[in-house]
Parts: sequence; C-alpha cells; structure tokens
Amino acid sequence: MTESFLPTINGVTNSVIQVNRTLVSQGHQVVILAPDVNSRPKFFEGSEVIGLPAINLQKVLPVAVPNFLIQRALLDFRPDVIHLASPAIMGAHAQRVASKLAIPTVAIYQTDYVGFAQHYKFSFAQRAIEKIVQVIHQSATINLAPSTFAIAQLDKAGVNNVARWGRGVDLEQFNPKHRRDDLFPREKFVLGFVGRLAPEKGIERLAALDSRDDIQLVIIGDGPMRTELERKLPSAIFTGKKSGLELGQHFASLDAFIHPGEHETFCQAAQEALASAVPVIAPTRGGIKDFILDGVNGILVDFQDKSALANISSSKWQFLSEPQTKDAARESVKDRSWESVNQELIGHYQSVVAQSRAKRVGLAS
Repeated sequence: MTESFLPTINGVTNSVIQVNRTLVSQGHQVVILAPDVNSRPKFFEGSEVIGLPAINLQKVLPVAVPNFLIQRALLDFRPDVIHLASPAIMGAHAQRVASKLAIPTVAIYQTDYVGFAQHYKFSFAQRAIEKIVQVIHQSATINLAPSTFAIAQLDKAGVNNVARWGRGVDLEQFNPKHRRDDLFPREKFVLGFVGRLAPEKGIERLAALDSRDDIQLVIIGDGPMRTELERKLPSAIFTGKKSGLELGQHFASLDAFIHPGEHETFCQAAQEALASAVPVIAPTRGGIKDFILDGVNGILVDFQDKSALANISSSKWQFLSEPQTKDAARESVKDRSWESVNQELIGHYQSVVAQSRAKRVGLAS
C-alpha cells in the first residue's frame, strides 16, 4: 500500500520500486495498491498495480482516498503481510481493514506530514494530521523508521513499536566513474541540489550563494517552485528532471551536494551523492545528519541561522574539494546496497508473520 507511485517520482515511489524488485527477484508475490493517476502502470516489474481513486492535493500531490477497493483487493490476494509505504489517509483505512482481517502490517514512516502541512499552509489541519499519524502507527504490527530523527518523531507521538530500517542506494547508478567534466563549468566550484522543487526543500536559502563568482549552483529536478526559484536564483543552472544513467552522471559531476531542507526523515538524494563520491552539505536537523559525519564525508550547517551559508569558511570549502573527502563519501555508503537493506526488511516481514500465526494458533487452542 503506497501513498505515492508512478508516474509520480519521489522518495516513497523509489523505495517501493526497490522493495518490489527485491521481492519479485526472490520469488515472492506482490500486489501494489497506489493512487490512480494518469499513466499509472497496470503492471510493474512482475507485480500488478491496482489504482485507487485519488484527489490531486494543490495540483501537485495525488492522494488516494479510502474506498471498498482496498478490502476487495486484500480478500482477493490474501497477503501474508501488508507493507504500508508512508501511510496517510489511504494507509489509515488500510490499517483498519488489515486489523479486521487479522493481517499483520509493516508501516514505513518516511514522510514528515506535519512539516509538509506547515509548508503547504495547512497549519489549521496540523493537529488532525498528528492524530492520524499517531493512530496509524500505533495500530501497525511494527513501524520502521529510517533515522534517529524519524524515530524521535514517532516516540513523541507515543508510538513504541518502532525499529530502524534505513534506505539502500544503487551503487552502480550512483558511482564516481560516471563523472563528466563537460556537463558544468569547471572554473567554479559546482554545488548541486537534486530533488523535487517544492517548499519543504528550502531551496530558496541557496540565494546566499547564488551571486558568488567562485560557486556555480546547479538545480537538478522539477516541481511547483521551479519558476519562482529561477527568479530567486538567476545565476543557477536548472537542468530539469533527470533519471537513469543521466541522473548518475549529473550527481557524479558535482563537486558537492547541498540539501537545505530540515523536514527529511532520511534524504535519499544525499545518500546517492555520497555513493557518487560527492561530499554533502546538510542541515543540523532532520534525518540526514545520521549519515553525514561532519568533517569526514561532508559538513553540517545550521540553516536556521540565515547567515550560516554565507559564513562557511574557506577551509571548509577546501575540505569539500579534497580527494580524501570524496573517497570518504563513497566509503560511507559502500555497504548500503538495496539488496542488503531489503534483506533486513524481509526479516521484519517474516517476524510479524510468525507473530501473527503464533497468535492465531494460541487463540485456536
């Protein structure tokens, strides 16, 4: 059950794709339930994709709504376990149906919905959103969170059944061998952001660096803020959305990656930068700081301080350029392949299925 899937591209979609790929390759049967939007695939890499009626929130985010199709799909498929990817409105309904049908659930806490509500001017709904998140995750058999920041958010909501599960990275797609020196101007330090151009990413903060003669900002991606950002960052290069090998080449061709947003429960793009041997400038808040070692594979910056970016010392910029820093970036994620982290996930599936079966046997006796 995923709140986001193709053709929408984001961290939730990418995680679902990778999990499905691992499961199918090992002979498991998978059905994906996702918002029904234009160009939604009916099958994806060996799995059926069932579309659920959705509304387009502020014309940028399809949101599936509760309906009878969820229960029908579960009764038809009879799954051993339900994976709730970043559950929200649809996830809450799916959790209720799963409880009724006695199917164990693994809920993936991946999106800071409260932070999103603030950025998208839905503050009036913040309490309701907090309550939905609390109810969903308290009811799940187990919750998996990608960082200490995310675990702390669930703990604050009173959710106790939480374990840590990070994210993998494609070490072949994101690899320093894909660097191309002809992509960007080489007379400047090339600093890039990669991701959806949306309010919660804090990209407008990069205006503090846009006018510098020694830095070339590169913005890779697309989204609702692109026109506004092009106005605020007139010297930046906007490449639009990239994927596949081309995305890997753009990552590897950066001198450093920067993510100024503080609502990331993990930040997959930062991990992809590290895999590309690209050091990271990350905020001191949010999930990114779990794997950015200040002074080793990147630097941490307090983006709450409006002068922090402008005051990064020349020695730190030099540190980001050093070959040993780039080597440390790649080294820090070399054991985080998707195959490896998905085996951890399958272990959680097996655990909750065994618990559920033991409980049913106990009730029967």
